[in-house]
Amino acid sequence: PFIALFRMAAKVALVEPFYGGSHKQLIDILAAHFDCDLFTLPPTKWHWRMRVSALYFCSIIPKQNYSLVADTVVFNSHFNMNSFLESVDSFLKTMPDCRPKGVAEQIRPKCIVIYFPIEFPPKRILPVVLNTDDAGSYRSSTPLHLVWPHRWEHDKGPDEFCTLLLKLLEEKVAFVVSILGSHTNDIPVVLEETISKLGSRVLHRGPVSKEEYWCILMKAHVVVSTAKHEFFGVAMLEASYCGCYPLCPNRLVYPEIFPKECLYNTDQQLFRRVKNFSHKPESARIAAAELQMCYEKYSWKNLQSSFSDLLNPSSD
Repeated sequence: PFIALFRMAAKVALVEPFYGGSHKQLIDILAAHFDCDLFTLPPTKWHWRMRVSALYFCSIIPKQNYSLVADTVVFNSHFNMNSFLESVDSFLKTMPDCRPKGVAEQIRPKCIVIYFPIEFPPKRILPVVLNTDDAGSYRSSTPLHLVWPHRWEHDKGPDEFCTLLLKLLEEKVAFVVSILGSHTNDIPVVLEETISKLGSRVLHRGPVSKEEYWCILMKAHVVVSTAKHEFFGVAMLEASYCGCYPLCPNRLVYPEIFPKECLYNTDQQLFRRVKNFSHKPESARIAAAELQMCYEKYSWKNLQSSFSDLLNPSSD
């Protein structure tokens, strides 16, 4: 998420134009631990919020209490920072006139990366049930459980995910799916149509309570991303922490966070990985437990001191 942080006397102003999903999750964590004033907008029309919300905030935030010039620019991943610095100058060249020059080099010394702080559930409540037959092979009494825990918008790739689900259905692969995540009334047609075709294979649809969310992730086998736009991917990390095997496109932020074996290059590769897991669903959770993942560096417990150094006025 991209948020603006300003010092306001003894407080911090948290400015969030898209107060929903992981954006809200971050703001709520910071607001719970620091003396903050919140300035937010509802989580609708994401692209418009990013483009013009500054005009609105300029009219409501007391001008005597903040600076428009950042001392530090914080990104939630190296991919986020590098993609911004590599593209900002070329983007500004599209302006018709009055083009600023050398913006990337002016900003670069101010840039730091602090990963998104996730409040993971206690590790002790993450069950992995291993059943074996007489030959010692893993067996499962339930079909493969897929999870797609993303915002129901086109930048998260619902078309690609629905194509996967319908191909699994066509080839009579045994599976069920939980399609989680927030959505507005403007739901992509492809999701509505696919959910209808899948019928009882859809175990959950839409947002659920946080408690139910963790329970679903602890029972599911595989979490899938088909995103076209992702600077961090909170839901993928939450699901993999809970024992789901992550399957992510080999692009965007994912190579920074997940091991190579979790990445796919084509839709066909994704289909084959899912189909293979469907033969022995529990093998997905077994494989997930063996991944070389360091979740501590993404946890709020570990990152709290970094945010405290950034936001606590007493540290000046």
